[in-house]
Parts: sequence; structure tokens; C-alpha cells
Amino acid sequence: MKKLNILIVLYLCLRLPAGAQTNISVITPALTKQKMQTPVIINPKVINQLFAPDAARSPGIKEFGPESNLNAKRFWLTQFNKRDLLRWQVKVNKSGAYLVDFLVNAKKGTRVTVSGASSQIVFTAGETGWQRSQAVDALQLSAGISSITMQLADTASPIDIKSIELIYKAENANIEKRVQDFKGDPTWMKDAGYGIMTQVGGWAYPKNGDKKPWPGFAEDFDVKSFVDKIRDMGGKYLVWSATWSDYLFPAPIKAIAEVLPNRVSKRDMLGDLIKECKKYNIRVMLYYHLGHDHKDVLLAKGWKDSTEEGYNTRQVWLNREAKIFTEIGQRYGKGLDAIFLDDGCVWYPADFEKLGAALKTGNPQRLICYNPWIGPSLTPFQDFYCGEGFDGKQTPYEIRDGLIIKGLQRGQQLFGNFIFDGPGWGINKPNTIIRPPRNWTTDGIVDMTRRLQKERYSVALNLLVYEDGSIDQESYNMLKEVAQKLKRGKWADK
Repeated sequence: MKKLNILIVLYLCLRLPAGAQTNISVITPALTKQKMQTPVIINPKVINQLFAPDAARSPGIKEFGPESNLNAKRFWLTQFNKRDLLRWQVKVNKSGAYLVDFLVNAKKGTRVTVSGASSQIVFTAGETGWQRSQAVDALQLSAGISSITMQLADTASPIDIKSIELIYKAENANIEKRVQDFKGDPTWMKDAGYGIMTQVGGWAYPKNGDKKPWPGFAEDFDVKSFVDKIRDMGGKYLVWSATWSDYLFPAPIKAIAEVLPNRVSKRDMLGDLIKECKKYNIRVMLYYHLGHDHKDVLLAKGWKDSTEEGYNTRQVWLNREAKIFTEIGQRYGKGLDAIFLDDGCVWYPADFEKLGAALKTGNPQRLICYNPWIGPSLTPFQDFYCGEGFDGKQTPYEIRDGLIIKGLQRGQQLFGNFIFDGPGWGINKPNTIIRPPRNWTTDGIVDMTRRLQKERYSVALNLLVYEDGSIDQESYNMLKEVAQKLKRGKWADK
């Protein structure tokens, strides 16, 4: 019957004279149900995110990404082609022209059509690969409930699509000003050359045997001895992982304890660490993993026990995280210089301006970032590109005074972090043997550091650390020699 109906439609269309009017419409296959907010509220004062995985879509479009607890990690739709369609039901609060940003992975020249109830624009990809780019024309939208659809405009190669973002054109200048006012001062990061990063915590093991029951790590860790090693190695800053492969926060944060009382410590080990670092003008960046590897953590923070998160429960979770960040900011104030949020694929979409305000509580100059992995920048309301895996040996980014001025991370201060020894980022398995640094020499690090300071960005060298704070002797000796040659850290006045 379906095939017969299509044939009848085609026959009638062929029988019509050129230019004739008809009420016949071709029936498109039923779309999947729209997820999360329905309709999506289009607010003229903010950046509105139309997340592709939440759109009603043609059956069969695949979502990229490995499975995770409660499907927390959501990346983008993949292999979107000419036959496919996305549709978002929206409620527009204010009529007018809306700028449209595309977060897509496409070949240069690929054309994408976005249509509203009474307007249509065509975006042309200006480069090949992941990009965050704006269409030349604005989309006219009328107030009220309507639909926005997206399709490829021609038979170009398939694309990956993360989202489109709508910005009320008349408000764009005000939003850009708020972005600039939001930015912290990255001077210390520009001048640092290199810092030390570690992912050691309640999940860490000693060189041999079993680890301590939580909160043994936080209660016993020798902060003074560890910071002394950082000084020996010339680290201008320390990237400390408060959480990582387990959500075990080394401080008595009430906003966490309210829902996860057994995942905080009585001792404020993080506070002790910050105080010790400040004695020697060592900056502190907090690395934060939201705990999505543990279902009980997500549920306690407000997620529902389902592979399809609801809009309201997502807001409960985001509000809980904002409460946590606010308390952290109030507790550590100007002692906390930066926060690195991993897994941007979980945080997006969100009101990043609001979340950023919580992250900067107690220190407006605090620098923040959301890790986009290989994708485009997730929001202009951040300060630096987290640069996972970027080691600084070469500078493949177009920068000016350390600021990325072109490409998918445009507008962010360049930063990198990479595994220096290994074999991984942290020691969360028993009897791990640390692998000495590969392809690094003392002179190579010295030369790189001087170049980084000239180009005005820095990288963090991630060292494996055992539960007791001990590190690989070869890593320590090499970086100590670097620090002595460059007169950094403990050797600055020698």
C-alpha cells in the first residue's frame, strides 16, 4: 500500500503542468521522538543550543560514542546524509533574526540547510574537519511554537553533527561583551612554560600491594613532601585531580556530603595542598571528573535510572554541580587558580554562563575549561583549551600571544597536558610499574620551555604518582636537571 501511494503521488505530479499549484505533499518517514526539552525554549538573551542527539530524527541515524553509565557521555550524530532530517520543536520568545552557529564535522564546501516556519538559510562548510562556524545569513523566526529542521542541501559526503546554536542577532553584541567580561587573566599560564599534573587520589595504589580504604589516602597524604618534589622539578603550577577514576573528593565539601557522604574526607587535604603551594608561588589547577563511571554517583546527584535522561533531572544534576563548585570557590577563593572539567560531552548542552559563574565563585580571575576531546569548543564562556594529549613539541595552532585565533578552539588560551612517563594517566591498578619517559631529554625540555614562554602558552607534564606520593626516579631526575638549568622552582635563586 505504501509503495502504491508513492507511485500515485509521482504520477499525479508528472501530470501537472509546469508551475501548477498543488496541495499534494510527499509524506516523509516518521521521525523519532524529540528528547529532553519539548519544545526547546529559545531565549533571546542567551546562546541557545539545539543538540542534535536530542532532535526528532530520521530512523537509523547513529549516535557516536561508547556506552557509559546512564548514557551520560553523549557526543554527536554520525554519518548524517542527504536522506536524513533533524527537527526540533521550539518555542521562540522573541521574533527576529537569529545567527546560526554550526558544530559539525564536514568536508569543505558541504552545504547544510536549516529551515524555520518562514525562513531558510544555507550554511557552507569553510574547511574540512570539525568546526564551529557561523552561517552567513541569519534565520528569521517568529514568536511562538514552531519547528526548525536541518538537512544536507546536496548529495555531499555525510557529516557528523553535534548541534546548531541560535543567537538573537540584536543581542549578539551584549553576549560578546559578557563573554569578554567573563574571561580571567591567563598571564600566569602564558608565562609558566610547564607545570606538573598528576591523577593520584583515593583510587591510587602503592608500588606493591593493596591500597588504603577511603579516606585513608586523603587523611595520610604528605602534602609538604609532595610539594617539595614539585619545587625540585620546577613546576610553576600543579594540576591536581580531586576526582578521576573514582569520585573521592579529598575535602569536606558539604554539597557533596549531602548526597554522597562516604565520598568526601574529614581532612581538607586539598586546602592543605593549596596553602603549601602558595608558600612558593606555585599556582593550583583543579582537575574535576564528575563521576560518571559510577552509577551511584550519578543517581545521587539527580540523574534518573534510565538510558534516556530527562530534562528536569538534568537540571537537578547541573544545579547540584553548581552548588559543589560554588562551595569549592568560596572555600579556596584566590588560592584556586583554575578548574579543568573533563568530559565536555557530558556537560553539553548547558547554561555555561551560569555554570561558569559558579566555577568562578571567590575568584573572578580563575580560569576554566571544558574538555571537548577532538570536537569543537563547547562554549565561549571558558578561558582556555584543555589540550588533552598535546605535548607542546610543535605548535599546530594559529596563535597570537598564546591565544588561539583560528579554528575550532578559536578564542581560547592554548594549553596542553600529556602523559610524560606512563603507561597511563594514573595508577588505579595494583602492582603498576611506572614506565620512564620516552622521547624526552633534558635539553629537549629546556628548549621547549623557552619556546613555550616565547609563544606564551604552557603544557602540564602528567607524572604517575603512587599512593604515598612517590614518583619515578628517572622522571624526577630529568625534570630536576631541567629546573636547575632554567633556574626554576627551588633553584630560582641558586
